[in-house]
Amino acid sequence: MKQKVLFFDIDGTLIWSYGGIQEIPQGVQKELKRLKEQGHKLFICSGRPKAMLDQKWWDGTFDGYVLNNGGYVEIDGKSIYENRMDYELCLKTANMLEDLHCDYMIATANHLYIDPSYKELYNFFVQNGHFKDLFTTKFDRNEVLKRAIKIEANVTNNDREKIENYIKNDFGYVINFDEHGSDNAFEFYSPTISKATGIQKVLNYYHLDQDDTYAFGDGENDLEMIEFCRVGVAMGNACDLLKAKANIVCKSIVDDGLEDVLKILFSE
Repeated sequence: MKQKVLFFDIDGTLIWSYGGIQEIPQGVQKELKRLKEQGHKLFICSGRPKAMLDQKWWDGTFDGYVLNNGGYVEIDGKSIYENRMDYELCLKTANMLEDLHCDYMIATANHLYIDPSYKELYNFFVQNGHFKDLFTTKFDRNEVLKRAIKIEANVTNNDREKIENYIKNDFGYVINFDEHGSDNAFEFYSPTISKATGIQKVLNYYHLDQDDTYAFGDGENDLEMIEFCRVGVAMGNACDLLKAKANIVCKSIVDDGLEDVLKILFSE
């Protein structure tokens, strides 16, 4: 088979913290190894920033990473693409969140920054993802905002309408926002990025095209990826919208859906 490039979301696809699956299942690991031996390229394609990938994701299984919802791409340890937010927009967003007393953190290509006074957001990630050592808490806010790819904010139900009004009235088309997996979090990032734009950078690098791509995901931020790739696979535990757009819906992660569909799509 001609060389293909496979793009995998993390949460809900390769692992599922809420479902008690903290590590890539052994059957999936075996399939990924087999695919690499066949010469295919394997990529993480996630909304996570690089700082939220602990060491297990850098064990050589994956050839590269499309991160920050497509805002940062790294191949073979080398950064090939970075799309930073407009500084003035980024500054305005941070000021808005502070005026509304919303906790927020700033993601750059390689680091995560958070004011230590934002205890609710900080504690959410520390308790759920063990990311304590990955946060930088002493920094020059304005300097960091100049390198920001994404801002993630904790928005309570009381502030949700205010945030949506600010976005609608003050930002218009120049900012995208997306709800994260946590109940009260919003992500703000450039409107010129998505997982699909990051995937295109990978294809350009390898001189391949869309016919050579496969995508595997479960959430709404996987929509562009699923629609862009030649074959889009939604996990059985995926949201209904993604299932409707996918070419294939496999079984849930808890039922070894990813392992099974890889065996079918890439038979010996």
